[in-house]
Amino acid sequence: MQQLITSSVVSVLVPSQWANAAVVQAVGSGESTCRKAGNCLEVGEWDGAVGWNWGGKDRCDPSDPLCGTDGKLRDEPLRGQPVPTPASDITYVAALQIEIGRGEVGILRLGLYGNDAPASVQQFLEFLSSEGFSVPSNNDPIGSVTAPVSLKRGGVIDSIVPGITVSFGVPSQSVAYGRSRNLSRIDNFVPQNRADPTMVANDAETIRPHNVAGLVSVPRKGLGHGGTGFEQVDEAYESTFLITAGPVPSLDKNRRVIGQVLDASSMAFLERLATLPTKRGIRGVIPGQTSGPPLLKVVVRDTEISRVGPKPT
Repeated sequence: MQQLITSSVVSVLVPSQWANAAVVQAVGSGESTCRKAGNCLEVGEWDGAVGWNWGGKDRCDPSDPLCGTDGKLRDEPLRGQPVPTPASDITYVAALQIEIGRGEVGILRLGLYGNDAPASVQQFLEFLSSEGFSVPSNNDPIGSVTAPVSLKRGGVIDSIVPGITVSFGVPSQSVAYGRSRNLSRIDNFVPQNRADPTMVANDAETIRPHNVAGLVSVPRKGLGHGGTGFEQVDEAYESTFLITAGPVPSLDKNRRVIGQVLDASSMAFLERLATLPTKRGIRGVIPGQTSGPPLLKVVVRDTEISRVGPKPT
């Protein structure tokens, strides 16, 4: 696995830049395009189909770091919740470089509990690496094409529950592979299957509950089991892991905490991510339903991994 330096600091945006950000009407480009073409339903732009205009007359620009989920400007920059107190020894540090829209970049530094959840952490590290995560298979058809799934190739924030969770993954393995090869069409591509639950069966069942913001959470069954289970295998890694933005005790039953956010700047950036405006679509018509993919595309540009102390046994 590629070893990378985690000591570098990437600034997000300074308060003076926040203060000068313009307040403008904000409508997703997909909505605008489909409304002009009259095919919002056909292309799945539900906001456009039902006439939902997130960027209404008095709503702020979602690219403005002071713009909240409710479409109103905050009075001051987000500070983030307290950094979680470590519940286990941190054996690895991972840094995720994330871009919001076009131009705003921030870093999430994560510490991983490799002693208590060695198998889950290993899967997570492989998913973050350039090499990627793969599941052994002897059933791939002759002449098929396959590749490990990696957050560095097609990784995005796929869903946000404002103020509660931020979910990361690769929405489509075939699309990610095609783009990495500059190909518009991939014939006979075989995506990675979901991980075998026995691979993580010996990890600690509960290292800590999902009771604060800033916890890294993965499915108890292993990577690829973060959805409903009815998704196509190509989409099994769309919600690979999430980070809590507040207490979420309902996650304790089916998920395992394997790490945490490490510093105050990362917690502030996490709060920025957790309060981004979302594409609420049909769900947004129902009062209180605000979760969905971010209105602005949020991509993982790079990851960095380093070991802390001796390798877990």
